[in-house]
Amino acid sequence: MEKDLDIKVISDIKDNSLDQTIFDLESQIKMLSSQADNLDYLVSIASGLLCGMLDILFIGDFNLSESRKIADDKVNDFVKCVSKKMGCKDDDIKSCVTFLEKQAPIPSDGNTPDFGGGLQHHLRDFAHHPTIVGLLFSLLTQFTEKSYGTDTQGKFLIASVPEKSKIFIGKDIPDKLIKGTITWFFHLISDIAGSSNTAGLGGGTGIPGPILSIAKEMSALPFFKNVNVKDDSLSLFLSKLFNGTLFAKYDENGKLIKESIVKMDFRGELGIGIELLKQSLPVIANECIVRSFYMIRRFAMEIKSKNITSISDFSKMEWNNVKPYDNPTLTRMLTIATGVFTTVDITEAIVTQKYFIEINYAGVGRFAVAIGSETLNYLEKRNINKIKLMYKNIRANTYREIDNNMYERVADKMEFNKFGLTIEQTEILYNIQANKTWNDIQKTNTLIGKETIVDLKKKWLNEWKKFIEIGFADFVNNKNAKLHWYNEQELKKKIKQNDPSKVWFRLVMLEAMLFEPYFPLKTEKDSKGKEVISKEYNLLQNPITNMSKSESIACLDKIYFEYNNVNEYVSRLNKSYDKVTKELNEVNKTIIKTISATAISTIVIVATAGVFAPTIATFLVGSQFAGLSGASLTSACLAYLGGGAVAAGGFGMAGGTAVIVGGSALLGAGISAGVSGTLGMMGLMDKKETIRQSAKLIVSTREIFLNDEHDIEYSNTVYEQYVEQIKNIENGLVELKLKADVASKEDKTRLKQEIKNAEESVKAMKVARKCMLKYNSSFEIGMNNK
Repeated sequence: MEKDLDIKVISDIKDNSLDQTIFDLESQIKMLSSQADNLDYLVSIASGLLCGMLDILFIGDFNLSESRKIADDKVNDFVKCVSKKMGCKDDDIKSCVTFLEKQAPIPSDGNTPDFGGGLQHHLRDFAHHPTIVGLLFSLLTQFTEKSYGTDTQGKFLIASVPEKSKIFIGKDIPDKLIKGTITWFFHLISDIAGSSNTAGLGGGTGIPGPILSIAKEMSALPFFKNVNVKDDSLSLFLSKLFNGTLFAKYDENGKLIKESIVKMDFRGELGIGIELLKQSLPVIANECIVRSFYMIRRFAMEIKSKNITSISDFSKMEWNNVKPYDNPTLTRMLTIATGVFTTVDITEAIVTQKYFIEINYAGVGRFAVAIGSETLNYLEKRNINKIKLMYKNIRANTYREIDNNMYERVADKMEFNKFGLTIEQTEILYNIQANKTWNDIQKTNTLIGKETIVDLKKKWLNEWKKFIEIGFADFVNNKNAKLHWYNEQELKKKIKQNDPSKVWFRLVMLEAMLFEPYFPLKTEKDSKGKEVISKEYNLLQNPITNMSKSESIACLDKIYFEYNNVNEYVSRLNKSYDKVTKELNEVNKTIIKTISATAISTIVIVATAGVFAPTIATFLVGSQFAGLSGASLTSACLAYLGGGAVAAGGFGMAGGTAVIVGGSALLGAGISAGVSGTLGMMGLMDKKETIRQSAKLIVSTREIFLNDEHDIEYSNTVYEQYVEQIKNIENGLVELKLKADVASKEDKTRLKQEIKNAEESVKAMKVARKCMLKYNSSFEIGMNNK
């Protein structure tokens, strides 16, 4: 496990603090989030209702028969126009088709019998398809003297061009190219209205439209050979669709009603297009109403917010806020408007029992597009939010520089060395966490892929240990300090030398209990170049392969028993932590896993000389990382994830204290320099983090200082200091809000987020205060009654 690691560069963050990174991610999430208000929703609903009624009253049923007649007339007019331009003197459609057939013959017409006769050969002969494939086969026929298509069973067929039709094949390459393209094109025009024998007589057999042509070409592929539609093969289904018998009606004697036949040839597809165009009118109206309202309202809002009073002031206008496209708010409004429109439309179809012929398919399609846009926004936000949460956990578990005055003022009021660990005790903490992980690795017993899972767990442990080693000296503020990884006998010796009956060892067990491995240690680039959380250890992040909670508690219970002869001590801490967390979750209406890879958050802070550093290098763990970049810098940033300890730094505590544990760092929140203290400390936490830290502090006070030490006075001091921090945060909030009132737009957005975090945190702390007071008071009453 001591082999060198190949740490990947996860992102270029060397010039940004974690705070700035998180702020940028929050800004991205906001940009992808809808800002629609009640008025926007009301107008969207009203537009959907109005346009839905227009659709019902004026558009009516989906009538393909009528639309095909319109398409038939349009096609006939087109064929007449083309034939006249080519020299036809007659004006009737039959004469025009006959003229074009003579002007533009193609050789594959000679293979009509091979492709099933006059009724179906336009569908089965690929050279009669108005597609790229049709053009390619037309050219291929010119060069190979063979026709290509399918037989009556739908199998691919190659037929030789009969001798009588070879006169339509070009004599040389230029002639072949002309006849395979130009002549082919005009021949399709001649066939689009039917043959010379059927043109003008009910439409005749035209050529298939592009959609049906592509479907027929695909049906000849081996992949679609065994595909059936209901009881018909795909080939037979397409044939019925082409000749119009698929949806035709029959009389009581089983005879086909000719008037019900609607052929799905080129004119049929054109008829569908005409019908959809008619249906799209209320859909377009719905779109225009919503987009116009959005643009006009945002334009007015911009004028008001920028205080625009003259033409020159329009330069201050942010047009991105006004443009009626590419905006998540507008996307949400259109989703609602199209959803209401479709709901009205489908409801009317159900009520009238006309079902499919009454549905506005253009509206359904637009609603599907709107849902798709909403889904893409959601997925994008979810991805960014995952990355933001990862960085927030890194920030909450990364040792930072905070104003030393905070610690000095806290130190005046409390003996923080009671929560403190020396350098050796800190080493012991990390070794116990490593042993706990190694114990889990040894007990891994999955039914499938055990070897892979064990190797991955070993790799994670090795990587985590290397991360820990990188910044240990700066973390404990001793340039000569080196983190040692002990074997079992060495660790036992170190624990005994430090007297495990003391408070420090119980605090170490609490921190070790809350440590759970296998959390992500890096990010990576996905196939689109976007930064996402690394999936390297995803296999370990499920209940089957992750660390067993009961096994890990049992492991720590065994360690504690060995030195203090107390059964299930860590189990007691765990039950207490579970109870406190559950109580705080319920009151705060927050769901937090009791122990999770990202819920081990002690606020880890580096206290070295200087003020809050603006760059990531000094933002981490002091001078050692100032020269790092890339992979090394990333490793340093993540080094103490899950470390469970806070650098003592400026506390100035006695007895060689290097770090503090047990949630006591929370007692320093917001105490230094008003607003700067609030920004510095409370900016680290949201409500969930505050609950976790408060739960750990309550357990430390209740189980260790009260139940074990019977130190009521110190426990009350902890409570008083906790209350003091609530007051300080609330005072800082007043200053913060005043500052936000006069801040620039960019700073205002950031400050509002800081205010929100602080408000949620102080609310959670007030709930925890009551919980802490209840425990302290109950214990004191119990002691007095003895």
